[in-house]
Amino acid sequence: MLAASVLCLSMTSCEKYLDKSPDLGLDESTIYANYESIRGFLDECYPLLERWNMQYGAGLSRNANPMANTDELASMMSTNNWVANNFNQGNWYSVTRQNNWEVGFTAGGNTTVINKAYLAIRIANKVINNISNVAVITDDEKKLILGQAYFYRAWFYYNLITRYGGMPILDKVFDAGEDDIPRVTYRESHNWMMQDIEKAIELLPVLWDDSNYGRPDKAAAMGFKAQAILYAASPLFQNDLESTIKKEYDKDLCLEAAKAAQECLDFIENNDTGRKFTQGTMEDYAGIFILPTTTFMHEEYLWWDRRKMTDDEQANTIRAFWQWIDFDKNTGPDAQGFACPTSEIVKLYERKGSDGIYYPITDSRSGYVGTDADGKNGPWSDFTDRDPRMYNNILLPGQRWGNKDGVPYYITSWENGSAYNRVKTGSETSKKQFTGFLWHKYFWEEASHFYTTAHDNTGYNMYRIKSFYIRVTEMYLDYAEALFEATGDAVSAPDGFKMTPADAINKVRARVGVTPVVSDYLTSERFRDTYRREREVELMFERHRWEDLRRWMILDEVFKSDTPITNTIWTCDQGNNANGASFNDGKDLTFTYREERNTVENRVFGKNNKYYLYPFPGAEIGSLYNLKQNPGW
Repeated sequence: MLAASVLCLSMTSCEKYLDKSPDLGLDESTIYANYESIRGFLDECYPLLERWNMQYGAGLSRNANPMANTDELASMMSTNNWVANNFNQGNWYSVTRQNNWEVGFTAGGNTTVINKAYLAIRIANKVINNISNVAVITDDEKKLILGQAYFYRAWFYYNLITRYGGMPILDKVFDAGEDDIPRVTYRESHNWMMQDIEKAIELLPVLWDDSNYGRPDKAAAMGFKAQAILYAASPLFQNDLESTIKKEYDKDLCLEAAKAAQECLDFIENNDTGRKFTQGTMEDYAGIFILPTTTFMHEEYLWWDRRKMTDDEQANTIRAFWQWIDFDKNTGPDAQGFACPTSEIVKLYERKGSDGIYYPITDSRSGYVGTDADGKNGPWSDFTDRDPRMYNNILLPGQRWGNKDGVPYYITSWENGSAYNRVKTGSETSKKQFTGFLWHKYFWEEASHFYTTAHDNTGYNMYRIKSFYIRVTEMYLDYAEALFEATGDAVSAPDGFKMTPADAINKVRARVGVTPVVSDYLTSERFRDTYRREREVELMFERHRWEDLRRWMILDEVFKSDTPITNTIWTCDQGNNANGASFNDGKDLTFTYREERNTVENRVFGKNNKYYLYPFPGAEIGSLYNLKQNPGW
């Protein structure tokens, strides 16, 4: 991998890198014949995008939700060799034998995020450096090709540097013998990448026609620019190649990031981009994440993967990632394995106090009671009047959830309830501990084998889910973080900026009916926690959390022990009956809860700063003369 991987598709030794064709089996006369042929070659980058919201692959990585390494989710797969368990125990070199996951490297293949990034960069470099060889192409067509090529090269390079830190400058297709390619710092990598992003913004169209919708366009590139600058300004990436120590934000870069986010929002508002900030009801809000079957995108998406999963792929994704076994006709790993939201992440949702204002649950004005000194007797009222996004993202015990073979089903996730017991006794899950919460964000009531009498996949395909990378809403959150970290002031804005950091956060809150942040949490001492909490609540389960925890350098604060996850264990006040359907539409169900440490869910990342950056496999260290390993590995 590393630079040598860009030489070809093979992943074994430096010499063998040269054995594979860099052109996907096509000769140059075919690639460079005309606009259509060079576009077809460049389009090979698109399938290399990370489909994080999809289950694919085989073996132990298949059921690995890519967010099960954060404090958002706890995995329910017991096997010690399962890829997420290995990763969470810190065995990142062990994960190299897995495929299709965050740190996995596949010898001789291109199935991992990292491998795919190298291949896409190589394709983009072939296009950028040889565009003049295309026999039949107009100037306008050349701009469209180059705009996409610069975008792809930057995007996939960004996928590398946010994992590894600074990388070599990968601006060409390297020849045999060019094995002495030094790494540069993250800032140097970022500065080179930004040249590509600026070119993409200049060359890409405002809007593609319907047949090309989903290609990167100007708004996508502008959103990418804002996100990339914010990441470069963050504490982790102020380090050089020798260190991973806690740093401060780069205030000048933060100001640039805020400006870029504002420019993106202004561009969307003033041009027919097909994008906008979704307003309306909570049903409209839920529609951002669950799409009609005929829709390829949502107006909130700035950059997303247009591809449609097959019916079987989507059914398998839902079954492996979010659905508990009560809705599955099968009994194997795909039926049993899923991930549960953690108590820690649920506690980030604010509660509405008696004055109608939302407060963090640590604020007594919220009315949140919590458990007693023994971690017991938490009242059901703690889970009423919470931020509406909690109910969009999280399922609670006793909740009516569709039908099962025509009979109303109630979520039986309380202690000794059916869902709870099946996790506790399942062959694939019995060594894990149920957190007490279930997914909702990408899951609908009909998604079940028992939706039809045929027990088929019909219910799983009533809607569509996508992997999306940047949303319009993120621009407000990026703006708030960047401007606050540049100025230290949440309630004012420098000349030329249209919103204060607080304004940006409150706009995101207002559309779901959450009151503005109270003044207590807008001080320079407290607003960092405020915007970070808001960011996680809004972007929960959207593949941002791992990157945020790392770039903020707070792994030690979030994971204070090797087993930092808490379970919420519910007691049904009406008796621990395993069959919730005997109750009156769930209206008679009330609960108390206790909290207990999850003793089997590991997160060792807080005890060593080496986990902020990924290691290069030993084979890479040996095959390239000037490759510097990341600190601690």
